[in-house]
Amino acid sequence: MTNKKTVAVVMSTYNGSLHLERQLDSIFEQKGVNIFVLIRDDHSSDDTVEVIKRYKDENPDKQINYIIGENEGYEKSFWDALCMAGEADYYAFADQDDVWMKDKLFKSILPMEEDTYQGAKLSYCQMIRSDENLEPFSEQVLVLHPEQLNKKIVLTQTYNYGAATVFNHAAKELICRRFPKGGCVPHDAWAGAICYWFGKIYFVDEGLYYWIRYDSSVTGEGTRWSGIRYRIKETLAGKTYPNLSYDLLEGYSDLIVADDMTFLRKMADYKKSTKTKIDLIFDREFKRTKFAGTLMLKYGILTNRF
Repeated sequence: MTNKKTVAVVMSTYNGSLHLERQLDSIFEQKGVNIFVLIRDDHSSDDTVEVIKRYKDENPDKQINYIIGENEGYEKSFWDALCMAGEADYYAFADQDDVWMKDKLFKSILPMEEDTYQGAKLSYCQMIRSDENLEPFSEQVLVLHPEQLNKKIVLTQTYNYGAATVFNHAAKELICRRFPKGGCVPHDAWAGAICYWFGKIYFVDEGLYYWIRYDSSVTGEGTRWSGIRYRIKETLAGKTYPNLSYDLLEGYSDLIVADDMTFLRKMADYKKSTKTKIDLIFDREFKRTKFAGTLMLKYGILTNRF
């Protein structure tokens, strides 16, 4: 890149005071880019806001702003923060307790900068799953590569973990066009689906940040078996994968081509027609990348829980 690009780093915090400062340090140590950080606190009950205020006061040379919001869940909180982030060349999601490599943003932006494509662009990278001392675990997260994906898969499967995700201004405008009505769609899944369907994605096959598993981590172990256990538990509780068809049809119909429109309408109306339900169940492209996930997706369709 001939000149430094500006990156708006968007973070939602909630009771994250213990590890927040180390994460902020790693964000502001990024090389080759200009950084500003916007934090939306999702009504923490600990001293997270005080930590943010102190960090801002002690680092007047660093561009950091924060918003104290009502508790609405991380999905909506991240989306709100992104929509309030203002103008930048690129945008990046950040969790409150990771640690980034110093070249994470530069390497994520580079393939997008080298491509003359003018639409929405999203880049994602590998991660390093580690303990709080940044010692990698023996079992790492299997990040999906672009060749494993298609338009139907990304409607039910997140390929771009939040902290791995960087996207341009055109992508931000599309993502912020609509918040999924169901409210249970994670910010990374929504951004990934929108950019895959209506833009272009790029993959950096390198671990550019530490995804740290603390004793207090609430987002799961990140292992294959913990993911399967979680999904089985959710399915048995009547919670299968969110159906994004309604949001795409209502919010992005001007961008959807005819064949995709037909498929989305099948997704939206599958409960009304036995034939449509059977079509979805036996559609080989409409799946998850693992057999267990596909089985639970099809079970959700069969039982009208999708």
